[in-house]
Amino acid sequence: MKISNKLFSEQQVSQFSKQMENVQKIQSKISTGKNIIFASDDPVGAVQLSGLNDVKSKMEQYIDNANLALNRLDLMDKTLEASKNVFVRINELAIQASNDVLSSGDREAIALEFDELKKELISLANSTDSSGSYIYSGYKTKQRSFEMDSDGTVSYKGDRGSVSVAVSESRMLESTLDGASVFQDIVTSTGVSTDLFAAVDNVSRSIRTANSGVESAKAPGKAKIMLTNEDPGTYTFTITSGAKTANFSIDITGKDLTDVATAINAADLDITAAVSTTSDSNDTLTLTNAYSYDITLSDLQIPNITKSQAQPTSFLSFQPIDAAGVSLGNNQTVHDYDQTIASRLDELSTIQTHLSNQRAKVGARQNSATRQMDVMQERKIQITKEVGDLADADLSKLITELQSLVTSQEASQKAFVKISQLNLFDFMS
Repeated sequence: MKISNKLFSEQQVSQFSKQMENVQKIQSKISTGKNIIFASDDPVGAVQLSGLNDVKSKMEQYIDNANLALNRLDLMDKTLEASKNVFVRINELAIQASNDVLSSGDREAIALEFDELKKELISLANSTDSSGSYIYSGYKTKQRSFEMDSDGTVSYKGDRGSVSVAVSESRMLESTLDGASVFQDIVTSTGVSTDLFAAVDNVSRSIRTANSGVESAKAPGKAKIMLTNEDPGTYTFTITSGAKTANFSIDITGKDLTDVATAINAADLDITAAVSTTSDSNDTLTLTNAYSYDITLSDLQIPNITKSQAQPTSFLSFQPIDAAGVSLGNNQTVHDYDQTIASRLDELSTIQTHLSNQRAKVGARQNSATRQMDVMQERKIQITKEVGDLADADLSKLITELQSLVTSQEASQKAFVKISQLNLFDFMS
């Protein structure tokens, strides 16, 4: 077969073009450091590389999710620790307030600190993460977790959900807690359901009840007294009438106030004490000052009190009345202040235990998130190595190959130039 000069030239140009293309490919691999730039470079390897990169992206997402969960859980741990510290302070104040030597002003100052501690608890319960999401609102992450009404009642505005994130192919990790479970669903040792905010109110109310009840149970000249008594023993109390004061120490069993009336009538108080029995067998003691002077009942102390109960079992009910026996103003419950305040200590202890349990739950999730993140990071390292082995270029090998191609190309070009310059007479000589 005869090959014309034109055809020969075209073949040589095509060959040079392919050689140049190969040189350019190798140069691109050297400059990028990548062995596979286009799928056509290695179709099988390109498919494998794509799959490995997909897996690597998933690992990175799992790591990001675990880190997000850890940040939220760390914040919850800190807020729960702070909440527990608040209750440690509340417990200290409650014990302090039960001291007999404190004045009304002293206990009121303590109660005012309770008001501030309650606000601090609400602030902690409304904590947000770095994205502004409320960590104790369940699924309602943009809804403020707790709101305080005008009467001081704190209500939960979130739901019972818990935001979960994927930290592996098969593991969903809860990264939040619903506020109701953390701050409200608390049952004391006596079976009474309470919450953190109500507990603060209870102690504060007990302190203020000690102030207003024990020291300020007052009536303008006439009052009714009833006794709720489950603790028999020697009751001590003080009655003031005008400028006269008398201290009493009387053994009481049940609800019989006859001995109390006898003792008051025997005292120099210008008071007449009379006992009547109602249809429910409860005695009512009526005190009447002959000169309409104020009557004050104070400094009540009750024996054998049970300090762990939610409500005191023994107290006097003090009701101001007019001459016709019609009630005036609000009924005043006069407690032994040591009983009313100390009865809350068990509740405070239960709450501290509850907060510790919630921290333990958060801590378990923190450990799980850390372990999952470590696993994903190890997998990412391994996949990154596999990607590198497949995609990264062997520079020394490529340089050698490039040098070989360039040398071959130069030789071919020289040969082509020489052959193209020959004519018929050169072949005949």
